[in-house]
Amino acid sequence: MADIVVGASLPKTGQYAETQFLQYSRAYDQWVRDQNAAGGILGRQIQFKWYDDFGDGARCAENYRKLIHEDKVDVLLGPCHSVMVEPTAPVTEEAHMVLIEGSGSVSEMFRKGRKYLFLAWGADCDYMQSYMELMADSSNPHRVSKVGMIYGNRPRGLGHALGVQNHAQRLGLEVAFDGKIGESPDYPDVMRRAYAAGAEVLLWDMEARGQAKKDALQAAVDAGFSPSQLWLSEQPNPAGNEMTGIFSRVTWAPNDPSPKSQRFYNDFKTLYNAEPEYHSAGGYACGEVLTQAVTAAGSIDKEAIRSAILSHDFDTVMGKLRFGEDGLPIAEFPVAQWQNGVPELVYPGSAKTKDAIFVETTGLMA
Repeated sequence: MADIVVGASLPKTGQYAETQFLQYSRAYDQWVRDQNAAGGILGRQIQFKWYDDFGDGARCAENYRKLIHEDKVDVLLGPCHSVMVEPTAPVTEEAHMVLIEGSGSVSEMFRKGRKYLFLAWGADCDYMQSYMELMADSSNPHRVSKVGMIYGNRPRGLGHALGVQNHAQRLGLEVAFDGKIGESPDYPDVMRRAYAAGAEVLLWDMEARGQAKKDALQAAVDAGFSPSQLWLSEQPNPAGNEMTGIFSRVTWAPNDPSPKSQRFYNDFKTLYNAEPEYHSAGGYACGEVLTQAVTAAGSIDKEAIRSAILSHDFDTVMGKLRFGEDGLPIAEFPVAQWQNGVPELVYPGSAKTKDAIFVETTGLMA
């Protein structure tokens, strides 16, 4: 019986070669190895075929066009970045080929009526969902009723703003401060206005890095916010050292206690002598969704696979996923909080490594 050929485009060279390429290529290879060892898909072994896109969106689109029309691969996995997914999506849509991707989380791409594009982790409009649910829960002694948001005028920032508005409405929260910022924001002024507006927590699509980020966070504290009133849209870097109390979104974390997640983590380290990060888990989750969708469909028919994705639940290293018609996942992703130099998972209960703390400490940690 012929192999099932899976096609993809990855940035072996270019600006993402030392980051996303290593994470995604290793994750995809690990998924192929694991799945073939388990008997493949539908009793057929998997062959993985990919081309280098040099980190260029136009080249990425051409690679998928070649995979579909010249190589005639059976199914696809996604590239490694929103700037690669966006130009590729028209190619896969025209061919009615499902594209399961894990790194293109700009939700604007999913508001264009596309039918075959699916995201296997949280989108920018849902990064804050779990945190807002935690802070709106009636059992939380620090429950809030007013939130503030800070975001830049870019696709991810606008998706952040849309998400805060939508989840606030759903949870009965008031958006007391709408802080759209420009290229060089005056953070002390922004923070003073947010505090004066009565925002009890700040949901922040963080763009600043390095010292600029430290200065921005200090500006929030100086304005009157405690660290526990700050939530950042960025995935916490375990090598970082944020103020104790700050919350962050999590796509996936190495300390996720679920058995499936820990098995993935340990196998990745054994195979590559390297730490996996959230891009690695995202890539592996794409393979898991593809495996389960094709198995549920009972064939590699394009429409049957799409129908299976829309009608089934999926068990992945990202947790339980199901998908809406827009291609975005319906899931519950964890919330991280910095506690004494460590990003602990504090929500939901199934992923918790520590309870959330609410501190009044001011000033940056050393």
